[in-house]
Amino acid sequence: MDAKTTGSIDYLRLVRRVVVHRWRIIVAGFLVVVVPTVALVTLSTENLYEASVTLFLLPEKNDPPFLREFTSPEATAVYIVLLKSRSLAQAIIEALPKESREELTKRVLFRDYLLTATNSLRRLTGGEVVVYSPSELAIRELQEARMNFNIARDGTVTITAVAFSPRVAVDLANTYVDVLLSRSSSFARQQARGTRELLENLMTQARSSQGEAEDAMRRFQAKAGGRFKLPDESKGELTALAQIESQIGDLQVTREIAENKLGYLKGEKVRPISAPASSDPSTQSLQERLTQLEAKLAALSEKYTDQHPSVQTTRAEIQETQERLASTLQPRQTPRPGGTATQLKPIEAAQLSKQMAALQVEVVSLQAREEVLQQRAARLRRSLSAMTAREQEYSGFMRTVLTQAKLTDLISDKLTAARISEQSPIRSIHVIDLASLPRQPSPKQPLTLMVMGLLGGLALGVSAATVREYAVQVVETEQDVAHATGLPVLGSIPVAERSESASGREVAPVDDLPMLFVAGNDLHSLPADACRAIRTVLDGPSLDKPLKTLLVTSPGAHEGKSTVLLNLGRAFLETDRHLLMIDADLRRPSLHRALRTPNEVGLADVLRDGTVWPEAFRALAPGMDFMPSGIRPANPSSLIASKHMVRVLELARERADVVLIDAPPVLAVADCLPLCRYVDGVILVARFGITRRRSLIRAKAQLGRVGARVVGVVINGLSRHETRHYYSEYTHYVGIQKRKGKRRQ
Repeated sequence: MDAKTTGSIDYLRLVRRVVVHRWRIIVAGFLVVVVPTVALVTLSTENLYEASVTLFLLPEKNDPPFLREFTSPEATAVYIVLLKSRSLAQAIIEALPKESREELTKRVLFRDYLLTATNSLRRLTGGEVVVYSPSELAIRELQEARMNFNIARDGTVTITAVAFSPRVAVDLANTYVDVLLSRSSSFARQQARGTRELLENLMTQARSSQGEAEDAMRRFQAKAGGRFKLPDESKGELTALAQIESQIGDLQVTREIAENKLGYLKGEKVRPISAPASSDPSTQSLQERLTQLEAKLAALSEKYTDQHPSVQTTRAEIQETQERLASTLQPRQTPRPGGTATQLKPIEAAQLSKQMAALQVEVVSLQAREEVLQQRAARLRRSLSAMTAREQEYSGFMRTVLTQAKLTDLISDKLTAARISEQSPIRSIHVIDLASLPRQPSPKQPLTLMVMGLLGGLALGVSAATVREYAVQVVETEQDVAHATGLPVLGSIPVAERSESASGREVAPVDDLPMLFVAGNDLHSLPADACRAIRTVLDGPSLDKPLKTLLVTSPGAHEGKSTVLLNLGRAFLETDRHLLMIDADLRRPSLHRALRTPNEVGLADVLRDGTVWPEAFRALAPGMDFMPSGIRPANPSSLIASKHMVRVLELARERADVVLIDAPPVLAVADCLPLCRYVDGVILVARFGITRRRSLIRAKAQLGRVGARVVGVVINGLSRHETRHYYSEYTHYVGIQKRKGKRRQ
C-alpha cells in the first residue's frame, strides 16, 4: 500500500470501493430514475414534429460605403440576436395563424417549475399568484421550448420549429423567416429612406444653385457682348480650382450622409450640423492627430503616387489612429435607432455602438480632408487675384457653373443608388430552403428523455453510493489507522483461503467460527507468517516493559478478534513459551468451538464460585492451556469487574509465559473495560473494509478513559487485491521456493 499524505483522500481507492461494494446503491438509484422515465416516454409522451428552415447570412462587400448599413459582420451578429429576441417572438405570435396560436397557449411544452413552486408558496401564505396571459404564454413557449437555432461558422443558420401538429411546425418555421426578413428590411429601409430624403433635398438645392449660376453666367456674357476668354494659365488654374471645389462638395455630401446615419442611430429627430466634438483630452488628441495625418497624406499625394513608401506608411498610421479613436468613442455611445423606446439587447447595443463610433471617425476624417482641400482652394484663389477685375468676375461665374454641375451629377448618382437600395430586398439574408411538411414524428424528444433518464439515474446512483461510502469511511490502509487514531499498526493479515481445525482436519470457513491460518502440512501460509510478524513486533525491545498478558478486542462484532487471537497464540507457541488462552467473552464465546473443547467448566464458573479450580485450565497441547468461558452467566459485566477476576489474572501470569485474553467488542458492551486496567496491553483488531474509522476512534477513546494501554492495531481480512500489492515480494519469493521444491521431487 502506497503511503498517502496524512489527512488526504485516496480518490482511486474511493472509486474502486464505490464500484465494488456499493453497486447495489448504484443500480437502485439508476432504476429509481430510469423506470419512471421509460414509463413516461412509453405511456404519456405525445408525438412531436419538426420543421426546419435554412438561411445564409452573407454581407455584400461590393456595395458603396454609404450603402453598407446592414451588410457588415456587425449586422450579421444583430440578425442572430434578433432570432432569439422577445420583440421578434411577439411579431411572430401576431403573424401566426389562429390554429398555431391556440396550440402555443393550450398545449404547452415549457414548464416553469420555479413559478409553480412560487405560486404554491404564495397560496399557502395567502399571497397573490402570478398567472400569465395567453400571449405571454405563447411568447415564453416560443423562446424556451419550440424554437432551436443552429448557427454555423460559415454563416448558415438552421431554424427548427417543434409542434404537436405538422402544419403548426411548418407555420412556426416559415413565419420566423417572413418576420425576420420584414423586420430586417424595415430597419435597413428606414436608414435608406433617410439617406434618400437627404439626397433629394441636396439635389433640389444643387439644381437650384446650378440654374442660378448658369443664369448669372449668361447675363455676364450678354453684358460683355459675346464669349469672354481667359488666358491659358488662368484657365488651367480655374479648372483646377473647380475640381477642388467639386471634391469639397462631394466630401460635404458624404459627411452629411454619415451625420444623417449617426443622427438616426442616436434617435435625434433633427439632423446634427456636424459631429459633436468630445471634451475628453485623449479623444481630442486623437482627432487632432487624425487631422494632421490627413493633411500629411494630401501633401504627399501631390508629389508621389499611391505606391510610394511614404504614402503607404501614412495611410497605415491613419488607419491605426482611426481604430484607436473608434475604440475610445464606442463605450460612450447610446444607440436609440429611430428614437425607439424599446430596450436593445446587450449584443445589439454593442454592435450599434461600434457602428456609431465608426461613423464619428468617418465624419472627423471627412472634415480633415475638407479642410485640406479648402486650404488648396484658398491658395488657387490667391493666385487668380492677379487677374483683372473683369477676368476675376468671369472666373467666379465659370467656377460656380462647373462646380455646381459636377456636384449635381454626383448627388444624382448617389440618389439613384439610394432609391435602389430602399426598394431592393435585403441582400445579406438568403433563404436556402423553406420548411416542408414533416411526414413522421421526430424521435428526438423520446430519445432525449431516455438519455436524460439514463444519465440522471446513473448520476443519482453514483452520487448516492459515493456519499454513502464517503460517510462510512472504512479502514483499509495503515495510513487510515494512523490518521484516525495515532496508534501504530502491528500488522495486516490477509484473507485465509481455507482453515484447519486444531485436530488437523479441514473445516469450511464459518463467520462465527475462528479459524487457523494453516493449510494442510504447510505451516508457512501467508496469513500465518503475518501473525508471526505481529508476534515479533510484540516481542520487540522498543516496548518499555514485557507484555505478558494481552487482551484482544475490536470495536464491533464480526471483525475477527478471536481468529487473530487464535493464530497469534499459535505463533507464540512456536517460540517454546507456555501459552494460556482465556475466553473472556462471556456473552458470545467462540474459542471452545474452534478448539473443539467442551464449555462446561470455565471462567464464568470460576468467577461465580470465587475459587480457581485446576480443572478450569485445560491442557490442549504441550505448552498450551485453555480456559473456556463456561456456562453463560446472567451478569457477565459484574463477574468480569469483580475482584475474583484479578485473582484469575495473577494465577494466569504464574502459570504461563504469555496470556492471551479474548474480550467482547469495546463498543458493543462494557464487559472488557474493567479488565483492560489489569492487563499489560490491549490489541485492537480492525477488519479491512468493514471497520469504520469513527468506530475505531470511539474504541480508542473508550479504552483511553479506563487507562488501558493500547499497544497497536491489527488489520484483519486484507483483500486479495491489497494482498497482492502489499505482499508482492513475499508471494514472489515463496512462489520461487515452491517451484524449486517441486523440481527436486
